[in-house]
Amino acid sequence: MKTRFKGWVISAAVVLMTVGMPEAGANDDLQALFQMGRAAYYKGDMEMAYQLLKQVEAKQPNHYETKVLLAQIRTHMKTGTGSLKKTYSGVTLAKIEFVDVSLEEAVEGLRGLCKTSTEGKVMPNIIIKDAELKAKTLSLQLNNIPLTEAIEYIARVAGARAVYEQHAVMLVSLAGSGTP
Repeated sequence: MKTRFKGWVISAAVVLMTVGMPEAGANDDLQALFQMGRAAYYKGDMEMAYQLLKQVEAKQPNHYETKVLLAQIRTHMKTGTGSLKKTYSGVTLAKIEFVDVSLEEAVEGLRGLCKTSTEGKVMPNIIIKDAELKAKTLSLQLNNIPLTEAIEYIARVAGARAVYEQHAVMLVSLAGSGTP
């Protein structure tokens, strides 16, 4: 009797371990998906963050950090309207040529190029958050490029990053930013 009981306990433990426990790989994949969504959020890509975090929410509806980030994203993106990044990605600039200009001048140049290429329909709202960034000089030559990519290039060359908010693109210093 004792032997049979021990065998049953061992069999039940094996069944619980193989059937009842979630796969470690699935949790790792879910965590990786969350981290990608979180990184997209802090990068300012609200649409990508929303898509990734919605997948996490579908698999784990009570994931607290996902719920918080999704709530913040929803406050930035109004349902039924296009986001700023989506609008800017629809604008293609034929030619950008900046030689030894300040970041502030480059931003003004982008505004003028956008106004010309869209016949005044799109005027990018770009705010430089750091006074030291405004004075940084850059040289850049690009052809047939979406406005969003041009903004990313300009930010990178100046040692900044672009953060898309609801009504403006913020250029913030990489040195002073505490987010990934």
